[in-house]
Amino acid sequence: MVKSSRLITTTLLGLVFGIICMFLSRYAFEAAFWPLGASFLIHHTVMGFAIGASALKMNWAAHGVLWGALFGVFLAIGIVGTYNPWGIFVAIVIWGFLIELLTTKAYKRPQ
Repeated sequence: MVKSSRLITTTLLGLVFGIICMFLSRYAFEAAFWPLGASFLIHHTVMGFAIGASALKMNWAAHGVLWGALFGVFLAIGIVGTYNPWGIFVAIVIWGFLIELLTTKAYKRPQ
């Protein structure tokens, strides 16, 4: 059963990290807000929702890394040839881990 407080927390953290990535893509990589920045925002928000909605019973750290890797693969494939796909993949895995870390440990919203 999904806890609504956990789902809301992970979705909001995904939104926050999406905004951070959107601005990083604009000012660090000089990429346009549209479409890359907007896709980061949507992508991270959906990833946060998926982490919160997941009913997988596993270690919280592995859970965040797993979902980060799943979402990272699709985003990295989408930007092959334009930016560094491996760097993007690793960054998404880190964001997934951080969403799970903050939700589980800082905000005390376990699975």
